[in-house]
Amino acid sequence: MVPLETVGVIRAGVLDDAARAAYAAAYRPDRETGGGLGSMDAAMRGAELFEVVVAGAVVARYALRMDQHDNGREIVVVAASGGLPGVDLVASVLPSIERQGAGADRMTLRTRRPGLVRKLKKQGWVLDAYCMGKKIK
Repeated sequence: MVPLETVGVIRAGVLDDAARAAYAAAYRPDRETGGGLGSMDAAMRGAELFEVVVAGAVVARYALRMDQHDNGREIVVVAASGGLPGVDLVASVLPSIERQGAGADRMTLRTRRPGLVRKLKKQGWVLDAYCMGKKIK
């Protein structure tokens, strides 16, 4: 477990019914980044699951996948879900997630949420590219 000064602890997660419901809520159509072609189960395949626990209650979950490329390793934040009133979980938890990926060459995530982009930029993340899509059928 990784102690978090303001939030609690991070522990290994499991894909039980509660986690599946939380990830499904995060994978809803207005937030999903694959144009509707993927699925939550496919996105979670090969990912390590984690839970953020405060006072014995799971307040957030996230999934990380390591991708090996020709020129290095990439940690991909596959999914994240949760909330804790009065606590910015992005600001509180992201440094721990970044430490978890310390052996990789880069960390990436895809989002459709402008507010999350603003939060990430404040923590040193940069916009690498735009990903545009269009249905053709």
